[in-house]
Amino acid sequence: MEGNDTKYKQPGQQPIELIQFQPSGNTNMRPNPRYFLRALPLLVLLVTIAPGAHAAVSDADTAYQRGLALQKEQRTEEAIQAYQKAISLDPEHGNAHYELGWSYWVLGDWQQVVEHWQTARKLGSLPASASQYLAEARRNLEGQEEPLVQPPIGTSASGWSDTQGKVSLELIARFQHYNPRPIDANDHFDRFIFSPKSVRFLSDGSKAYVNALEGFATVVYDPQRLKRTNVIIHRFNQKNAQLFLENEGSPWLPFPPEAPEKPNEFDGKPVESALSTDEKYLWIPYYRRSYDAFSVMPSAMAVVDTHSDKIIRVMSTGPIPKYVESSPDGKWLAVVHWGDNTVGLIDVSSGSPQSFRHAALVTVGKRINLDRIEKTDRDHGCGFCLRGAVFSNDSRYLLVARMGGGGIAVIDTQHQRYIGTVRGMRQTPRHLVLSSDGETLFLSSSFEGYVSAYRTRDLIAAAQRNQKILRPLREEYTGLATRTIAISPDDRLIFAAVNKESKIVVLEAKTLKKLLELPANSYPVGMAVSPDGHQLWVTAQGRKRRGGNSVTVYRIATES
Repeated sequence: MEGNDTKYKQPGQQPIELIQFQPSGNTNMRPNPRYFLRALPLLVLLVTIAPGAHAAVSDADTAYQRGLALQKEQRTEEAIQAYQKAISLDPEHGNAHYELGWSYWVLGDWQQVVEHWQTARKLGSLPASASQYLAEARRNLEGQEEPLVQPPIGTSASGWSDTQGKVSLELIARFQHYNPRPIDANDHFDRFIFSPKSVRFLSDGSKAYVNALEGFATVVYDPQRLKRTNVIIHRFNQKNAQLFLENEGSPWLPFPPEAPEKPNEFDGKPVESALSTDEKYLWIPYYRRSYDAFSVMPSAMAVVDTHSDKIIRVMSTGPIPKYVESSPDGKWLAVVHWGDNTVGLIDVSSGSPQSFRHAALVTVGKRINLDRIEKTDRDHGCGFCLRGAVFSNDSRYLLVARMGGGGIAVIDTQHQRYIGTVRGMRQTPRHLVLSSDGETLFLSSSFEGYVSAYRTRDLIAAAQRNQKILRPLREEYTGLATRTIAISPDDRLIFAAVNKESKIVVLEAKTLKKLLELPANSYPVGMAVSPDGHQLWVTAQGRKRRGGNSVTVYRIATES
């Protein structure tokens, strides 16, 4: 099963093992009145004898709070400097030692993590829940964990295709948030690259949008200059109230009584994205709203103007909208809900964001009762765990991958109903892509590590006649945890991100023959091919709180 495997905590908050690190109060930091009364004579003595000490402690707290604010903005190096200043002013500032350890964790400096957390423990500022992370940091320091893969710029591989001749990939650039001082000029430290999940190109190749899930940001790049040009921040407060319209249509999931009084004030975790057919708008769904620790409330989706790269509207969705897809006819936007076995259809036929409306909510099988599910791990407590989706070229049908339980679900968009599920593919089908003519469907099976090909019309026909099993036209083993796949613009090559083996595999689309593979930054998850077919961008989100935090750019070359 797939998970959002990079787990970080928010600065100033205690980590708890959920889908990601979620907000929680640090009970070790709460004042105890009994301790205060016992310490009162000592406090009076300190104030009487050393009034300057109080000022130093106050300055240390100010530096500490600045560190929290900087780390929340992923300004890791600056946060480290602020925490170090706090400690220089007050060497026994346990909370500063604790948070400094987390900042060093982002950079993978395990020696510093262990040293500062050991100090925090001595000072009584290491939460009990952090003991497991201290043990994990020690294992990393001692080399007991598998080595991280971070191939140097210039790494390349080549193979031979019957249709294209020689095919080669070369790593030409990287944007990462783990090495502030890289040696290579094309290896860029980018503080906004925090748990990057997916990438999407405009069709003219002028922009690449990277969703940084834990960074609450979408980072915009110029693929030609290989330069960051913009950042879209997904944080909403009362100043953004105008982005939320009341006339959305019937809600797909109402807010429960325990929802916050102001549910539209939150941080959003961007996952995937989809472009409107005219590419004026980019839809970006959020894994969840920041206050919804167990992902059982409505999430949301931003509508971005691709000219200005600004959010112009935010719509509510169901729980965990991991994937979105727009129909070729420009009428529908499908929102695939990992969280409750449903697919929502938004009517976007007007072309005006202010007029977009919720339409049908289609249930695949049986909708999950969110009051009765196991809520501690929503990456697995997700029913059929609906994931990748594609529309048929005529927009009549939507095909959806079911990572939980297997199979491809087929939805009739004209009648807005679920037809049935066709099985026969490998376990945990995850990502779907169509050939440009719509005739061939390619899918990745994450658990077993395969890429398979089906005739699209055969899958639809099988669902219509209630045929349970349909074997693939061809398939090829690519590696454990094959996540996102991408197809070249000329339909000749298939690219696969192999998460557990930290590599990229290239297949010949016609035969699914493996042409080449080469190392990728540890735990690749998302990818996209540039419209001209000359670049492959790969995101590495991370796994088990290690690796990730990188976007790598490969040059694709073919020679007859």
